[in-house]
Amino acid sequence: MASKDRDRIRKLREEANAIRKKEEARKRRNRMLAQFGIVGGAVVVIAAIVVLVVFGPRWFGNQVTPAAEGEVELTNSAGEAVSLPIRVEEDGGVVVGSDDAPTKLDYYFDFSCPHCQEYHAAMETSYEQVIADGDVQVTYHMIRFVQDYGLYAGSAVAGVIDVQPELFYTVMNGIFDVPAETQVSWSYSDYASYVQTLGFTDEETLQNISDGGYATWISDNTQSAREDGIPGTPSVSVNGTILETVPASLAELQEAIGAEVTEDPAATETPAATETPAATDTSGE
Repeated sequence: MASKDRDRIRKLREEANAIRKKEEARKRRNRMLAQFGIVGGAVVVIAAIVVLVVFGPRWFGNQVTPAAEGEVELTNSAGEAVSLPIRVEEDGGVVVGSDDAPTKLDYYFDFSCPHCQEYHAAMETSYEQVIADGDVQVTYHMIRFVQDYGLYAGSAVAGVIDVQPELFYTVMNGIFDVPAETQVSWSYSDYASYVQTLGFTDEETLQNISDGGYATWISDNTQSAREDGIPGTPSVSVNGTILETVPASLAELQEAIGAEVTEDPAATETPAATETPAATDTSGE
């Protein structure tokens, strides 16, 4: 009798242990599933945050693409004022000059590039002259390779020409005239205030400029320039071929575009291009 009782008790204990082990295993599985759920949820949240930071300004921000057409007045080599077509291309660039011009030139610059500021001061009137003479059609690419204010400045110009493309040279030249040490502390709203002093008054566009509404367009232009192999700023491409050095005088520019050279080449030092950094561009800031 005692033996049977011991066997029954042992059997009950074994069954109880088996039930306990199953319950512990179930609890471990539940804990692991809960942990995986928390980790997975955290990964999803982090991924969502990253996506919103990168693409949020495009999806939810007041991002604007300039797409205006009009005319701009330049002076040719004879000293005559000439009205020429200007348009803003959606895929990046401000095109100035006749579509019938024999040569197409792409000019890449960054408002925050010190070499671009020097080059602009030395050569902009030469570019305007060869465009006015009908020798070339120039596509200006405003990009940001150096500092953030290059993005802000380019955005301001994009806003102006979206509404009044005839002010392109007025605003571009005006911004280049502001010392770099001043612009480095400027924000979008500072540029919105500055372009008003250059004659731009459209209230809605000024608000878009202050909000960084054109930043994505400038950042997209910058990315396209990198993908096209633009090594730095300033850079010039003639009929699709990137020049090793930018033209440093009117004569060099005329020679590069195949136009008649109207003056002896000047011994002008070419500003060194600022190389493209590896840093990722910001947008919508």
